[in-house]
Amino acid sequence: MPAINIAREIGALNKEIEPHFVGKKSGMESRIVKSYGFEIDEIDVIGMRRTITGIMKFAVKWLTGYGQAKNIVNNISPIAVVGTGGYISAPVVKAAHRKGIPIFLQEQNSLPGLASRTLSKYALVIFTAYESAGKYLGRAKCMLIGNPVRTDITRADRAESYKQLDLNPQMNTLLVLGGSSGAKTINSSLLNLIEGNRIPDNWQIIWQTGISDYELIESSLSPDECRIRVIAFIDDMPAAYAVSNLVISRAGAMAISEIIAAGLPSVLIPYPHATGDHQSLNAKFLEDSGAAIIIREKEIGNRFKDVINDLFNNTQKRKLMSENARRLGKPEAARRIAETILEKINEI
Repeated sequence: MPAINIAREIGALNKEIEPHFVGKKSGMESRIVKSYGFEIDEIDVIGMRRTITGIMKFAVKWLTGYGQAKNIVNNISPIAVVGTGGYISAPVVKAAHRKGIPIFLQEQNSLPGLASRTLSKYALVIFTAYESAGKYLGRAKCMLIGNPVRTDITRADRAESYKQLDLNPQMNTLLVLGGSSGAKTINSSLLNLIEGNRIPDNWQIIWQTGISDYELIESSLSPDECRIRVIAFIDDMPAAYAVSNLVISRAGAMAISEIIAAGLPSVLIPYPHATGDHQSLNAKFLEDSGAAIIIREKEIGNRFKDVINDLFNNTQKRKLMSENARRLGKPEAARRIAETILEKINEI
């Protein structure tokens, strides 16, 4: 999504530029990118696990992926390459660098991953969302600009969004996000609340379960439960944010950036196995700013029910968290990144 949001803004600013994507073979990228009208090529790469076997498998796949990336770069002859993090970016950035093509990176997290740190030496500019990322990537190249959320994130019509999602505009709405793949711990904890009749009568729920848990969650709910909208993957996030009063989410960088751009209070449950525990670092920035409450996964059994119930019933607390979130949000980041890329290309 960061790449899509940047590409959409570049296209809006200069219609002669045609964004082209490269994604992981058999990943979700192809479906999502094509749904936005962009072309995508796929390469066969995997992440590196720090075991002897993992390193060997990575090396073999790297050679395959790098060869595919070179062919793509040669065929397209891009005027620039924008890497948005992760091992999928690495072969394409490397291939583009060898041909002297300008490189731009966008780092979403407070703690950059190995790929971003390795690729940073090739970049003309690195767009960051957290000040702390600069010490790993070289501050001279970094622009602290925020994560590129979609520019329509705050523009959805609230009344129309209620109709679209078939929700009651007289009720408060809880939005639950576990990422595109879902989060079993979040899903099971919320299901326990529902089965224990702990959802107040004036609250309704939009629940993104993820694809893997969708059928299980849907079959676990009472057929006459009309206050819960169970969705495997939410395509129209602006509508979901427009009707929401509280969010429960993992602490992925883009989820956090959208939540604060929408000015919503949140309960963040960082994925405990994220590299370098970067989700906890992302979430801490919001909690320190009074915009969110963190629940560690190991604490969820003891704290989840009490924290959620307190926020259900404390309008003033939610309002204060919302104000703090809105102060942190940078809804214009995608446009600023696109403008900078075009300016730098024109200078070359």
